[in-house]
Order: sequence, then structure tokens, then C-alpha cells
Amino acid sequence: MMIYCPECGTAHEEGAKTCKVCGASLTQPALAKLNWDKAETDDRDYSKHPGWFKSYIVESILLTFCCCLPMGILGIVFSLQAFSAYKHKNYALAARKSDTARKVVVCGVIAGFVLFVLLYVTGAFLED
Repeated sequence: MMIYCPECGTAHEEGAKTCKVCGASLTQPALAKLNWDKAETDDRDYSKHPGWFKSYIVESILLTFCCCLPMGILGIVFSLQAFSAYKHKNYALAARKSDTARKVVVCGVIAGFVLFVLLYVTGAFLED
């Protein structure tokens, strides 16, 4: 069974103590439940894993089209990184990327709302 570094996602043989790439510890108790043998489940059925997460891709796309283009694109990037990490069974990295995507989406909605209010208050929507 392979284990994956919670920091960089590098695959290691079972029993490794530290990551050969970034030096992170691989002996944490929580690490055991983040790694499953690939033969246990079908790779296309992600819902069987207890570490299932929300990627925020839909929210990021809506943010891109409706509110704040730069933040929406950033949200899409983090959402896709989360999905990729999850597909490669790096559940810790997937959870971090998903959380970052959520934060970007929330910040983008707030920034878009503040910008709309500022434009409305200054009369930018009024015709002269």
C-alpha cells in the first residue's frame, strides 16, 4: 500500500518515516485514515471515501460569470487542484485546496457586492 505526503502529495512505500521531497513527517496518526489501497474502491466512485469534499467548482464558475472575474478564475484553479489531489488519493491536500477555493469564492462575492454598492452610491449607474 502506498502512502502520500500530506504536504506535497509524493507517493511513498508503506513504512516511510519522512517525505523524500519535502521532509514532512509521514508517521502522523491522522495520515493512516487519509490513504486507501487503490484496489479497495473504483477510482471513479469518490463518494465511497469518507474524505469526500466539495470542490466549489460550480460556485467558482458562477462567480466568474456574474460577479468577479479574477476571483472566479482563481476559485476555478483551486477547485481543479482539489479535484486532482482527490483523484490521486491525496486527501489532505484536496481538503486544503477545497478550503482555499471556498475562501476565494466567499471573498469574490464580498468584493463584487462591495464594488456594486460603491458604484451605486457614486452614481456610476445613472445616465447623465
